[in-house]
Amino acid sequence: MAGRVKDPNGTEPTSRHAGHAAATGVGLAAALVGGAAIAGAGLAGRTAARRSRAHAVTAPDKVHVFPFEADKILAVPASDGVVLHVEVDEPKGWADSGRPTVVLVHGFVLNLSSWIHQRRELVDAGYRVVSYDQRNHGRSEYGDLASCVIDQLGQDLRAVIDATTPEGDLVLVGHSMGGMTIMSFAGRYPQLTRDRVVGAALIATSAGGDSLVQLGLGQRFDRIIAAIGPGVLANLSNRDGLWGGARAAGRGIESWAVQKYAFGTEMPKDLLRQVATMVFGTRLDAIGAFLPELDTLDIRDALPALVETPVLIVAGSRDVLTPPAHSDRLAEALPAAELVVVPGVGHVLQLERPGAVTDAIFGLLERPHGEDAARDAKRAKGAVREDTA
Repeated sequence: MAGRVKDPNGTEPTSRHAGHAAATGVGLAAALVGGAAIAGAGLAGRTAARRSRAHAVTAPDKVHVFPFEADKILAVPASDGVVLHVEVDEPKGWADSGRPTVVLVHGFVLNLSSWIHQRRELVDAGYRVVSYDQRNHGRSEYGDLASCVIDQLGQDLRAVIDATTPEGDLVLVGHSMGGMTIMSFAGRYPQLTRDRVVGAALIATSAGGDSLVQLGLGQRFDRIIAAIGPGVLANLSNRDGLWGGARAAGRGIESWAVQKYAFGTEMPKDLLRQVATMVFGTRLDAIGAFLPELDTLDIRDALPALVETPVLIVAGSRDVLTPPAHSDRLAEALPAAELVVVPGVGHVLQLERPGAVTDAIFGLLERPHGEDAARDAKRAKGAVREDTA
C-alpha cells in the first residue's frame, strides 16, 4: 500500500506505513532573525519610516507571490465574523467526474501561494480545488489576537467547507499549521469527517504533546524564545518605521533565515525572496500571538477521528523545524497512515521538491476508501515497518 514516490531529481523518497510530524513553521525563526537585524541596523526616525513605506510587503497584490487565476474568489465569514479570503478552481467536467474536492490549508506565516505547484497540477488533472488564507495571514482579515488558536482554525476550516463545498467528498491537505488545523477540525467535527473526508494529507506537521518550538539552538534557548517571543514581536509590530527600515537593510539576513529554516538544499535567490515576502508579510503581532499556542499545542485527542480515514504524512529528512521524535507519536495514533520521507529537503518541501509532494498527494487521491481502507488499516497494524531513510 505504501509504495514509493519518485521526486523530479530522480531520488526515491522513503515511504512506509507510519506517521511523521512536528513543527511551528518557518515564520518564527525568520521573524526573530529579522528582529535581531533591527538592533544591528540601528535604524529609526524619518529614514526608517521612508524605507518602511518604500519596502512594505503587506499590500494584497504582493502577499500572494505566486499568482493564480481562480474561477471564484469568495469572502467567507468565520464563526467570529473574521472574513477569510477563499479561492475556488473548478475545471471543466469536474462535476461529472465523481472526484472529491481538494482543500489546501497553508502553514504558519505562509499563505495559499505556498501551494502553487500542487494547485496547478491538481487543477490540470481535473480536480476541484479550494484554497484559502488562514486568519491573520495573506488576504484574510486580521481578527482579535486572542482568536489565534488552533481550535478556531479548525472552526474556520468548517466555515470554508460549508461555504464552498456543502456536499460531496473532501480530501484535506495541510502543511505545518495547516495540518494542525485539519486535525483540530476532525476532532471537533468527527461525524462530518467520517462521512465526507475521504483522505487527509498532513505535511510537516504535529499533533503536539511536547514543546514544538524547535529552532536548532538547543532546548534552553528554544524555550527562552518561546517565552519572550510574543512580547518582542508585539512591540516590533507597533514600530512600523523601525521594522520596515530594518527589513530594507537586512534583505540578506532574511534570505539566510529562510534558507536555514525553510529548506534543506540551496535554493535560488528569487525563491528565497518570494518566501520571505510571504513570511514577513504576516504581521508580527499575529506571529507572536500564535507562537505560545503552537508551542503548547496538544491535539492528540483529535486523532481518533482520522483513524478510519486514509491519511498521508509527508516529511523532509532535513526539516530542522519538524524533529522526527514527533512522528513516532503520530504513528502510534494513526497506524494506517502512509509516510513519505523526501530525502534532503526541509520544512517548506512543497516548494523545495514539489514533484515529490504532488505525487504523494495523487497517491492519496487514488487510495481505496470505505471497507477497503479499513481492511488496509488492519493489515498495516500488523506490518513490520521498514526504516530505510
